[in-house]
Amino acid sequence: MSSLKRLIQLSFGYFCALNGIAAFYFGFSSGKLHWSRILGYYRIVHNFIVISLTFKFMADFWQFHTHVKNSRSQLMELNCLAHFAMVVLSLLSCMECTHRQQNRIYAMLSKLLDLNRLSNELGYIAPKSHQRYIGLLVLSITPLLALRLFIHVGLNAIRAKLGFDFRCNCFLSECMLLGIHSVGFGIMAEICQCWWRLQTGLKTILLEEPMPDQLNQLLQLQAMYQCLIDITAEFCSVFKFVLMCFLVRNVWCGIVIGYLIIRIFCGHGVSELHLYQLYLAFVICIQPLLYSLLLNCLTDTTDSLMETTKVIVRESQGQQYLVERSLQWFSLQLAWQHTNIQVYGTYRINRRLVFQSASVIFLHSLYMVQSDYRSM
Repeated sequence: MSSLKRLIQLSFGYFCALNGIAAFYFGFSSGKLHWSRILGYYRIVHNFIVISLTFKFMADFWQFHTHVKNSRSQLMELNCLAHFAMVVLSLLSCMECTHRQQNRIYAMLSKLLDLNRLSNELGYIAPKSHQRYIGLLVLSITPLLALRLFIHVGLNAIRAKLGFDFRCNCFLSECMLLGIHSVGFGIMAEICQCWWRLQTGLKTILLEEPMPDQLNQLLQLQAMYQCLIDITAEFCSVFKFVLMCFLVRNVWCGIVIGYLIIRIFCGHGVSELHLYQLYLAFVICIQPLLYSLLLNCLTDTTDSLMETTKVIVRESQGQQYLVERSLQWFSLQLAWQHTNIQVYGTYRINRRLVFQSASVIFLHSLYMVQSDYRSM
């Protein structure tokens, strides 16, 4: 199991390095992170190529938009342009994160690896069911990459039918966005696994037979818990711009798809162009929406970590005086802290946010239908 986990970490590390995300890599034999000057230079060149191809695609699409026929929906074309503009904004947020926050990402991953190693040395093991849950979520990222490759090949195959006389140069940019999202996803998954290991240790210390060095182990656990809480806060600070762009893009993807579905099934007539436009919007938006489901499941898990730990602390009774005082202080520490994934301290990314996003998508789709009612 350890070898399989290291192989997954190695694969994701090489994928992120290949897409210009990280200037470091995960050593399979040593199990540590290593800086690479070659990857640093490659990241700069790769990012320049990606942003150039993206702007070229935007220019080609704008030229195509200026020569469209009057029968086409101008509102739909403008919304497609707005979507591509959000892709550019997401790319800029990704590049800002990889260049300016590289050292902080490296520090977070190093601390998580150290906590993982220390937990294994102390014999703290996460429950098998939790390990399988996180493992399935992490492995679910791989089909999204295959889906992106299929979408790119399909778009270039049918671009003539869609009316585009230029190539869809969006594969590298989408892979780069998937890479930075995979880094954030992996950090959150490691936070959850480390937290579950510490919960196992906390149950062992408090709810089972008292140990001779119970107080020392409890103090060590408290320091490890605080380190994880600090890493979670650091994650929100590093990835706040990336997550904000991701949320905005997801909402806009839902708006475009919702408007096209209403236009096709409730309009006066359905043309072949409308069907291809729906296909184009669907294949562009499906991967971010699927990733959003995985992200919401993981962030909803991180929300519940603190509450489970508080329950374990409340259930512990009949401890020694010094242990009881330490638990009281630990409870005060947990009372004013959290493990929520927040964007600029405003939006908490969890399953509750899905309802708000769906409401915005529905209302804006109705607004677009009213604005473009005559052309429907």
